[in-house]
Amino acid sequence: SMGGVFSWLWGKKKIYWVPEHRKLKEKVEDLTKWKPVEDWTGWQIQNAFTEGGFLRDQLKASKATVELNLSFNGIGDDEIEHLAEVLKENKTIKRLILENNHIHDEGAKKLAKALIPERGKSDPVLEVLNLRNNCIGYKGAIELAGLFSRQKTLKKLDLYWNNIGNEGLKAFCENLRPDFPKDFVLDLRYNGFNKSDTKMNWEDMETKIQKNKVTYKDVEDPQLLGWPED
Repeated sequence: SMGGVFSWLWGKKKIYWVPEHRKLKEKVEDLTKWKPVEDWTGWQIQNAFTEGGFLRDQLKASKATVELNLSFNGIGDDEIEHLAEVLKENKTIKRLILENNHIHDEGAKKLAKALIPERGKSDPVLEVLNLRNNCIGYKGAIELAGLFSRQKTLKKLDLYWNNIGNEGLKAFCENLRPDFPKDFVLDLRYNGFNKSDTKMNWEDMETKIQKNKVTYKDVEDPQLLGWPED
């Protein structure tokens, strides 16, 4: 009967479904259970950062996790403060995914600052920073672009859909360097670039891209994705 089917389905579901805050509580309490890839998409952890710093301290101490996915978590510039501290101290997290949060220029600035090597300390280990679908704007882009001339660990930066505009693109062109690794990717697609803006020296920007051996055509070399078409 249908009733029997439904009770069987619901019975099954009850065993597996755990509310997000409970999952987080169990996860945070026991570091030994953390895996190399931790996907906390949609767990709404933003409040956990502001409650006493336990989550932040556990993330700092984590030694197993290499990739942390915090997409769709309601993370704003205040929560980034805690994550920035984590990035300064954690020695294993190499990939941080922050897609679809509420990160603005202030948050981008905090992340950039955390990724600048400090004298007398070992360099931050983060290699991949994914900020897809946030709102860092051109000011945030300027902060993150400055990283390329100050550290060499970061090799993938995804700013797809962040409204960085022409000024943001210009900042990245000015901070490129000739020794990016072959698998370097800077994703700037869907950022409202406008090639008809005559205040921009497009030729100069293209020259900088070529001079630094970055390409937007060939996948064998360091790539910049999203260069505006004519």
